[in-house]
Amino acid sequence: MHPRFAARAARTRSLFLVRLMRLTMLLLPLVLTAVCSVRAPDEQKGLLWLGTLFQGLGCLLAVFSWRGLHQPVSTAVIILYVIALSWLLLATGGTEDPFVHVSRAILLVVPLGFFGIQCLFESGAPALRRAMLLAQHLASRRDWPEQLDGCRHLPEVKALREALHIDAQPALNLLANPRPQVRVAALAALEFREHWRKGQADVVLNVAQRAAEPEIRAAAVGALANIDDRNTIEALAEFLCDPSPLVRREAAEAMLWDVEARWPWVRNAVRLALGHANCQHDGPFRQDGVLFPPDAVADLTAWACEKGLLGLRAAQTVAAHYAQSLAAKPDPALFQQLRRQVADPHTPPMLRLELVRLLLQCGDVDPALLRQLIAPSCPALLRLTAVEALLESEDSGEAVAALHDLARLPNREIALMVADVVQRRLGEDMGLPRDGSLPPVHTRPAAEVARRVMCWAAQADISGESQLLDEPAWVVADEV
Repeated sequence: MHPRFAARAARTRSLFLVRLMRLTMLLLPLVLTAVCSVRAPDEQKGLLWLGTLFQGLGCLLAVFSWRGLHQPVSTAVIILYVIALSWLLLATGGTEDPFVHVSRAILLVVPLGFFGIQCLFESGAPALRRAMLLAQHLASRRDWPEQLDGCRHLPEVKALREALHIDAQPALNLLANPRPQVRVAALAALEFREHWRKGQADVVLNVAQRAAEPEIRAAAVGALANIDDRNTIEALAEFLCDPSPLVRREAAEAMLWDVEARWPWVRNAVRLALGHANCQHDGPFRQDGVLFPPDAVADLTAWACEKGLLGLRAAQTVAAHYAQSLAAKPDPALFQQLRRQVADPHTPPMLRLELVRLLLQCGDVDPALLRQLIAPSCPALLRLTAVEALLESEDSGEAVAALHDLARLPNREIALMVADVVQRRLGEDMGLPRDGSLPPVHTRPAAEVARRVMCWAAQADISGESQLLDEPAWVVADEV
């Protein structure tokens, strides 16, 4: 026989034996009471047969309503033994029949045995023993994934996580193992654990603060992500500035999944992380599917006024928050609020820029608002974004004139972005590659592109002056 079919046949036989044993346990009180009814004197038969009928009904309920053949013997089924024992004691008082005494003993010992087993399982001792065996198996394992982070996804880790619902100590014992793979696996088994005994969370936090491997730090942060202690959360928030992107992502997930409750605890750490040099390439501080509470949005909006990396990432974070909110539920009132913020000159410039990009992405920008944004009083990047949006939607002389103004600014970075818009929207060759990539600012190609932009702006000035000279003298005098 094929090994697979042999294994399937063995499982079928074992399943049949288990169900047969459960059926036997269910029917045993009924059989005992029935035999006692047959052997009892005539004056006891009526009450015993009534008890037998009651036991039969109970067995039917156990089989069909409680699915007694497919599930372990439950407390409700054990009650049948207690009822049968009570019925025998009531109906066969003073009898000398040895079978009755044996039946009473069986009906007493069996439920007591099952009750003891149930108490043993509820105490968690079998689960704790299984957790210790799984921990020993991990400690003695020799075949590990090549990547240290891959140790978090082993089947043994999942099994250990399920066995640790009573106590985390078997996994904590592995944290002293010299091999980093074992420590990562043990910490992964504690991921998002809710219940900790006194001092256990401090052990994991100490491992996170002392470990040299980023994977161990990330796994330790993930293990403590579900804790409610403020001191521990504030200590975990320091990992938002960790040198490793893996640890920073894990810390952000741990902080943001319950950001509404934790924001007062982590706001200072978030502000530090937004402007930290280690996080300059991380983009907006956010978590997919998680929205910031109103007080967090207010803080981030205020931080967008700051200069440098802090203001930039704060503005990006606010825009990402509104993008998630609009993706979840497009709200006309929110669109109106965003348009007011973009038009308001008191809104931080970087935030205005990020919000107008969001509105353009959603296709909800009025051309009148774009014309307002190309005014000389607006920041250069905001003007350039509005100019490109206007040129994309219509042939606008106002947008071209604003583009000429931007081309005259003595800023090479702005000049490169102006050249990109001129080449894509107006068809003028500014010396940029066709793939749309911009050369680094401090290079010779960038200097050549900036020179072409200045020449393009100068030609526009010359053509404007020549048009002015061609006008009649009385028109020129009126304009003056």
